[in-house]
Amino acid sequence: MRIAFLGKGGSGKTTLSAAFALYLSKKNERVLAVDADINVHMSKLLCPDGSNGIAIGGKFDEVASYVRGDRKDIGTIVATTPPSLESRFIRVQKDDPFFDRFATNLADYKLVTIGSYDHEDVGHTCYHGKLNTLELVYHHLLDTQDDYVIADATAGIDNLGTSLFFAYDLNVFVVEPTLKSIQVYKEFKEIADAEGLRTVVMVNKFEEGDLAFIERHIDTNDVVGYVKHSKYIKRLEQGDAEAFQNFIDEQGAVLAALKTLIDQTVQKDWPRYYERLREVHRKNSLEWWNDYYSEAIDKQGDPSFDYEHAIGQ
Repeated sequence: MRIAFLGKGGSGKTTLSAAFALYLSKKNERVLAVDADINVHMSKLLCPDGSNGIAIGGKFDEVASYVRGDRKDIGTIVATTPPSLESRFIRVQKDDPFFDRFATNLADYKLVTIGSYDHEDVGHTCYHGKLNTLELVYHHLLDTQDDYVIADATAGIDNLGTSLFFAYDLNVFVVEPTLKSIQVYKEFKEIADAEGLRTVVMVNKFEEGDLAFIERHIDTNDVVGYVKHSKYIKRLEQGDAEAFQNFIDEQGAVLAALKTLIDQTVQKDWPRYYERLREVHRKNSLEWWNDYYSEAIDKQGDPSFDYEHAIGQ
């Protein structure tokens, strides 16, 4: 299952997404962590050596060549090119070769990092260009009900600007008890609801006196948990190497509640996923990819393709 953590910049989505990934890994679950934020703070939290991991944002051509597999039915591959049964897929398994080439393999989980700006990007490249690589990865990822793909998404509602908007089975919107943070959530939720996307709220930096404020502005039926202010976050930011695990232990009940929600209620709808992918691919192709590449990019894709069939291969 794919879970995206979203929220206003500074809301704590990176801390909570990394904490949830580590929490799951300690439960011996299969975990793929995805750092899809420009600040790459999730990678810094999850890499024991303090590095940022292997950045794939600038490796679109390499990833495209990898997922092409044995396909000979298409020319140019773009971010939303629908797969075929001849594609090379990615599975959340220890021995999947994709992760040896394009991910950081850690003891209990794997980490895919999109990366930040490089010197050559300055002045002419937007971050969506790097996210194209992640789109391609997700559309060739065969995750199952037993897998947890945990993503730290871009801040605000920027996730709605690419095909990543439908890539997740659950959106966890991290909200601070402030009007500004709640407004960003409401802007996202309005569009998410219209698109049939499931979103829950995790209230961060919570104090007991905030409950009445939250109840006035958010339907508490949508709240999966309240993360109280923690002394360990300040210690973490001061360089205390043990503070992050202390924070995870402290917030164990909230993280457990989120896991229970996912396990009991979140189901992947592969046919709908493929339908959305074809819709977005055709729209983008007709708007500019066809002209840009001088190819009928919109004709890519096999209407009879079935993700579940690919999983069973």
